[in-house]
Amino acid sequence: MANDSDLKVNIDLLVESESRLRKLKKEFNNLEARNDDIREHWGSSGITDAMDEFVDNWDDYRKALLENIDVVGKLVKATIDGFTGLDAELAKQLRKGKKK
Repeated sequence: MANDSDLKVNIDLLVESESRLRKLKKEFNNLEARNDDIREHWGSSGITDAMDEFVDNWDDYRKALLENIDVVGKLVKATIDGFTGLDAELAKQLRKGKKK
């Protein structure tokens, strides 16, 4: 009967995905603007201005990326919880049915 299932969920893949998203979020959280550390190596004021703009834009995009990673991570976690809970409930109901 299990082979007749229309829905198959790879929980291991979801758990691995959640773990990788957590690691990505941690890495992106740990990235800081380092333009002050390397400003002296940029040379002319034109390059410095361009790099400052790039770093400012990167910070904005990094924040948005972190928010998106967080949202996807929560969705993956909810999916894991939902399917594992459903699977446990179905197994419980099957055990009850076999006892009767």
